Amino acid sequence: MNEAEEKPLWVVLALIGLLLVPVIFIIGLIIGINVDGNISLSTDTMSSWISALSTVAIAVLTFILARETWYLRLAQIKQINELRKEAIRPNLEFYLLSAPASFQFMNVHIENNGKGVARSIKFAFSGENNAPFTENEQSVVDKLHELNILRNGMLALGSGKQRTSFIFSFIELADKMGDDAFDIRINVSMTYEDSEGTVYRSDSVVDFSEFKGVREIGGGDPTYNLYQETKKIREIFQSAQGGMSSKRLNVNSFSSQDRKDEQEAIRKRIEEQRSEKSS
Repeated sequence: MNEAEEKPLWVVLALIGLLLVPVIFIIGLIIGINVDGNISLSTDTMSSWISALSTVAIAVLTFILARETWYLRLAQIKQINELRKEAIRPNLEFYLLSAPASFQFMNVHIENNGKGVARSIKFAFSGENNAPFTENEQSVVDKLHELNILRNGMLALGSGKQRTSFIFSFIELADKMGDDAFDIRINVSMTYEDSEGTVYRSDSVVDFSEFKGVREIGGGDPTYNLYQETKKIREIFQSAQGGMSSKRLNVNSFSSQDRKDEQEAIRKRIEEQRSEKSS
């Protein structure tokens, strides 16, 4: 049984005990009078004692009830404050993800999946277990620091919003570092504030070994491929409207008379061929 369940039981037992005090006192007086007949206790004196004890019991009960009501009020205030803080609390996440254009191009994502706006965002990079960067890890960190928001921080990032930017080509990185590229592991620490100035911290890990053995099939992102094809069609129509000689569409136009003349010429050729065969 936890503390929350024990506390009400303690209160109930205390109340029962206080209520039994006057009853026990009265029973004791009655037993004492019956045992020793020499004890003289007037009705007024007994009433005074009972009234005094009842007053004390009521006072004690009132104090206990007031104390419990105050504790309940403090618990409600604490719960309301926690709900209010949770409603404005931001939560940042940092990760790398392949770009839609190609599987090899890596984009950095800074995403706020909390309920509040994140302000005064700062980024700090460190090696695994706070160890110094290796040469390859330092090369990646330098690439990340080329992005101004990672080097100098961000003023704010709204709830459900994210910032994305291209960082490097993973194939070029692998060609330069070989299999050692998959040993890169960088810790990212982000500090930020909510709208009331409360400071929070989020930690993420960029582990390049997660990309080892990952392959892509199907020609990339279907949405991006559809965009590329639509772009090509649009360029063709724009070229045709612009009159560019290198990309003009060949269009033959015919009138009704042209079609009649063409049909008549075809009929004559057929008749001539038949005449030649019969002769």
